[in-house]
Amino acid sequence: MIDLHCHILPGVDDGSATDEESCMMAQLAVESGVTAIAATPHCNVPGQFQNYCSEPLRQRFGRLNALLRAREIPLKLYAGMEVYMTPEVPGLLRQGKLLPLGGSRYLLVEFGFDESRRFAEQMLDAIRKEGVIPVVAHPERYRFVQRERECLLHWIGEGLVLQINKGSLFGMFGRSAAQVANWCLGEGCIHLIGSDAHSPFRRTTRLADAWDYAADFDSPEIADFLLEKNPAAILDDRPVRPVLAAF
Repeated sequence: MIDLHCHILPGVDDGSATDEESCMMAQLAVESGVTAIAATPHCNVPGQFQNYCSEPLRQRFGRLNALLRAREIPLKLYAGMEVYMTPEVPGLLRQGKLLPLGGSRYLLVEFGFDESRRFAEQMLDAIRKEGVIPVVAHPERYRFVQRERECLLHWIGEGLVLQINKGSLFGMFGRSAAQVANWCLGEGCIHLIGSDAHSPFRRTTRLADAWDYAADFDSPEIADFLLEKNPAAILDDRPVRPVLAAF
């Protein structure tokens, strides 16, 4: 399996706090069948985390990679970030300050949970004009999606990529998020399941339970599609399809 949403990079956001925690997260991932992770620190969060592309940030990615090798943890690490969407994001893209997933055209993005659908769609259109393909992180957690979940079918038709959180399937983020996440799985309105892991203790990197859930809900083939095939295609910068278009 491949996890494209994980806060495993130590000491940069509200995810892993130390090298030791990052190694524990990596080991948990490997034990659950994960072979690769995109480290996606929060970026451009007003008043909290900047984490724009810079040499010091690249060195942090390299240092974690070296640490995993030194500990003989067989996990491949890719660079990325989870970009909080503000009106500045198109300009930040033009300035080369944002890292897409594994050097691909795919950019992991998030919105404020109380953001409006209008703003979200304006920003998604704006960054697509900059040549990136938005991967919308945890759409099931946004209030406007919970009110009008059918908008996700429109987004899929527009070529956007949707990633739901493992924890949402199990009710970790409340009933509404769980209902939308399960609706996405049932409707095939989904491309990826990510851990959105923040620590080795809660919201962890274990993805085996997500695979089992998707396999029981739909089929093992769909579980593989969401947790292996589509993530691999993104890292290879190849097109991806939602479940509803693939099965």
